[in-house]
Amino acid sequence: MRILTQTDQMPITDLTQWQPVADGAPHWLDIADPQREALTTLGLHPLVIEDIMHGGQRTKVEQYDAYLFFVIYTFELQPGTTLRMMTTPLYVCVSANAIITIHHGTVALIDTAWRHWQAARQTVGANQGTLLHGVIDAVVDSYFPLIDEIGDGVEELEARVLSGASPAQLRNVLQLKRTLLEFRRHVAPTREAVNALLRGDLLALDIATTMQIQDVYDHVLRIIDGIDLHRDLLAAVLDVHLSVQSNRLNQVMKVLTIASIILMANSLIAGIYGMNFEAMPELQWRWGYPVTMVGMVILSVLLFWFFRRRGWLSAEEI
Repeated sequence: MRILTQTDQMPITDLTQWQPVADGAPHWLDIADPQREALTTLGLHPLVIEDIMHGGQRTKVEQYDAYLFFVIYTFELQPGTTLRMMTTPLYVCVSANAIITIHHGTVALIDTAWRHWQAARQTVGANQGTLLHGVIDAVVDSYFPLIDEIGDGVEELEARVLSGASPAQLRNVLQLKRTLLEFRRHVAPTREAVNALLRGDLLALDIATTMQIQDVYDHVLRIIDGIDLHRDLLAAVLDVHLSVQSNRLNQVMKVLTIASIILMANSLIAGIYGMNFEAMPELQWRWGYPVTMVGMVILSVLLFWFFRRRGWLSAEEI
């Protein structure tokens, strides 16, 4: 547990008792790996404590008596994997006098949000709206590098699939689709939560803060559009792969069909001369065997030339 705004009044065990510091700024309490007893001491609602301890909540914003409860997710790509994501929920409780950020493990974005808030205090002043905006904005902006990296991964997989996909590469495509699905599952509700803030029903916002949160809302829409675009590209990659495989199978069947036609023509000649009749012509002919063999070769060459001339055996087709 760390207190990002230090005052002589700390510690205070109830959000409703927290008073702004000398410059009117709320307190900021950051809690990593929370314990139920500590959350209860802070006076959080039992439903909020259950959400934090159990996890698995969708992105949302809820109004309680003295504060707002906001749930948002941070993401990080696992190193050495094919774009697999690690998700970390970030719980934010903001009241008129305090803000609490709660998370399991280390979240570097908290320090980023803190620096942004410190800069905002020098220009537009500090209130609960600007503080909440700083946290949400830092989280949402962290999505853009992930989208760019996923886009690079999609382009690389697309090039590999077009050049001849292996089963491992196809598994990577499916894994990336699952990653995008999970990404969207957490990001899409963020639009609803931010929009609820913009309506002003949950939090009184001034014009400057409303414009800042509107900018976050636009960023969320861009992120969702990027996710949908990459999902469509991956679906197109799979469709292209299936089309390429189907086309290759058709070419193989075409070659096998042409080979069977050539062999069937030779089999016709061999079958005729293989019939057991005494009065067959050329049966006693001295040159019958070599002439028949040469005729089979000539017939095979003529058939091959015919199919090649029709373009059924061109290099582009095979």
